[in-house]
Amino acid sequence: MNKKGSLSLSITAIVVIVIAFVVLGLSLSLTRTIFKGAEDKLPEAFAVTQLEAEPTSANPITIQQTIEISRNDEKTMSVGFYNKDTNTATAAAFVVTECLDKAKTPVDLKPEMASISQDVPANTAVGFSLILTENGLAPGTYICTLGVCKDGDCDTTPAYQEKQFFLTVTS
Repeated sequence: MNKKGSLSLSITAIVVIVIAFVVLGLSLSLTRTIFKGAEDKLPEAFAVTQLEAEPTSANPITIQQTIEISRNDEKTMSVGFYNKDTNTATAAAFVVTECLDKAKTPVDLKPEMASISQDVPANTAVGFSLILTENGLAPGTYICTLGVCKDGDCDTTPAYQEKQFFLTVTS
């Protein structure tokens, strides 16, 4: 009789272990599916958290204080923008609005900044991927103003936000 009891216990133990592995596999699969779906639906949330400094109402544009670039070269970077306005920043895009040389003279060959425009709701932070293209400035350091404008056009519409940075052009 002892042998039947121990055999019965072994079969029960095996069944419990098999059921446990099935439940574990299903739960891991479900968890992976949930996170994969959330990753697809929230790309801008991940972009903001990947920035070195998250944008806030006190610091609405997060960009390096000094950007070094070679003459006639391109540089990619990630920049954050926090819309502290009460309205949505429609088609917000980054643009270099002005650069001054050491003699406080505006330069004609200011760098270009390419970014995909985004609608940024009020009190929301988003991350932008940018391409900065230097257009042939003489080597040296410049003070530039970066603006967030509707469709990257700060000439006809006021900027949502502006920030100054140093641009160091190397040969």
